[in-house]
Amino acid sequence: MEETLQTTNNDKAVRDEQRLIRLGLRGNQDALDKLFTRYTSTLYQSALKLLGNPEDAEDALQEGMLAAYKNLRRFEGRSKFSSWLTRIVINAALMRLRSQRVRQTVSIDEPMGETESTLAEQLTDSSPNPEQLYARQELRELLGQNLAALTPEMQAAVLLRHVEGLTTQEAARSVGVPENTLKSRLHRARLELAERLRPTAAGKSAKQSRKTMTPAVCCS
Repeated sequence: MEETLQTTNNDKAVRDEQRLIRLGLRGNQDALDKLFTRYTSTLYQSALKLLGNPEDAEDALQEGMLAAYKNLRRFEGRSKFSSWLTRIVINAALMRLRSQRVRQTVSIDEPMGETESTLAEQLTDSSPNPEQLYARQELRELLGQNLAALTPEMQAAVLLRHVEGLTTQEAARSVGVPENTLKSRLHRARLELAERLRPTAAGKSAKQSRKTMTPAVCCS
């Protein structure tokens, strides 16, 4: 019963969105305002997580919204309007990230997605498990520092998949690439993060081993 009700509500939302799009294409400004406003907060947060700076995120949001507004007629309805709009705003943010190389300040210790696991836990899932070698807080700091060193494309893949909680298919649509391409970017991001963390983890392990060594005691 609940599933049927949810499906009905989703259908109503889709029909309402399609109605607003039709009205917007006819020049109805109120419809356009409603259509774009409903996604403003979510898209701003996405841009902020990618850029790490409120002013840059706001600029990317406005640039993306303006581009979508001017090109509304190019929306063909083959995907969700929200996915189409997300793709445009993310692309605007990526352009800024490529040109400015803004330091990434994403929070990686906040539960996310259906599993309620953190980004630190998800990213190290296929790595040499460095969190077993040193404190969780230090791991978070190291991941935060090294995430910024990834290419903008890999950062976007990680953020959309692990921070926004999108499926691989949804994340791929958001940045306008095939699903296999996004999977490849995620794989390369995990390998690069693991490679960057490995020397630090090894050094920490050796340091811990020296600390736990018991000095020999001579007795007469």
